[in-house]
Amino acid sequence: MHKALQLRPLKIVSIASFMNVAGAQEALVRLSRQLRARGHQVEVRFLYQEASAFEGDPHVKALIRSPRLGAKGYLKAFAMLLGELRREKPDAVICFMPLGTVMGAMAAFLAGVPIRIASQRAPGPTFGKLMRALDRVWGTIGLYDQIVCVSGAVKDSFDSYPAAYRRKLSVVHNGIEWSPSRLDRSAVRTQFGLPQDEILILALGRMKRQKNYSFLLERIAETPGAFLVVAGDGEERPMLEDKVKALNLTQRVRFLGNVDRAGAAALLAGCDVFIQPSLYEGQSNAVLEAMHAGLPIIVSDIPEQRETVCDIDGTEAAVLCKLDEPASWAPAIKDVISSGQRRAALGAMAKAVVERRFSLKAMIDGFEKVLAEEVRA
Repeated sequence: MHKALQLRPLKIVSIASFMNVAGAQEALVRLSRQLRARGHQVEVRFLYQEASAFEGDPHVKALIRSPRLGAKGYLKAFAMLLGELRREKPDAVICFMPLGTVMGAMAAFLAGVPIRIASQRAPGPTFGKLMRALDRVWGTIGLYDQIVCVSGAVKDSFDSYPAAYRRKLSVVHNGIEWSPSRLDRSAVRTQFGLPQDEILILALGRMKRQKNYSFLLERIAETPGAFLVVAGDGEERPMLEDKVKALNLTQRVRFLGNVDRAGAAALLAGCDVFIQPSLYEGQSNAVLEAMHAGLPIIVSDIPEQRETVCDIDGTEAAVLCKLDEPASWAPAIKDVISSGQRRAALGAMAKAVVERRFSLKAMIDGFEKVLAEEVRA
């Protein structure tokens, strides 16, 4: 355990909406693993299983092994969670994602769990209407003891909420368990069937509206010589595959499907540029990984990304492009892929910023501090 905080070992249940290979889920499992390493007893529970993930981790379980829940499924998941919390009697719950937070906090309250921590991983306005309303009420009436936001931009998204909600807000940035791939560039490209002689632009993330891949394909189509590799899967894949054909990009775009963490690290070693045109983020784990890998980065100029890729003094360690100025993207992409010197400079800046500002230790210290405050209270 991290002795500086003088926190006794706690029994904790971490709760999230659904199991999948995605940033919030990986952050919760990572946090739980690191808290265990500091002496706490931590289990992770997903309400349901959208996709298989975290195989072999005995501390991680989906309550319902189904990719979707109807009304009866939600009630069953809530009852199962409530029953487990009553049996296990944890000292605290840490809740991620809107459904996991709303259901987890209520179940913990009914089970008599004394410490209930909500962690907001995305801006409040992006929640569904019902989850947004319930989250606002839960945080205002005291079902959450503290609300940990993954970035200052996420915290700011709750500025219009009642004072009783806002008083509970704090910021703990992400930190990742970075382990670079041992494969060299050529070996990675051979493994994934990628061309050896192209400047490869990598996008990592699920194929859903938030990631804005349709917009990205249009920008790639406008950039001669750009070759895009996308690692991730999701509900938008059929539409995106059709768009690749419609834009005549079949020779310049590869969809690899889901990859594990080792595969993601390998792709970061084997590609030349990282790109993420997201409509919104909380704080992107994929961007942090690309920064650790020393890749040059091109991202949408939104508050969540700017907070991550800019140094404390505001120096930009990445190329930021505005979503409402689509014509600015192709020249920016061309500028980066055309100059090895430019890529090296951007990559070095990004690596320096992430190592200075977003360590894994700082993330775990932040959550332990929140827990310690509630234990003392």
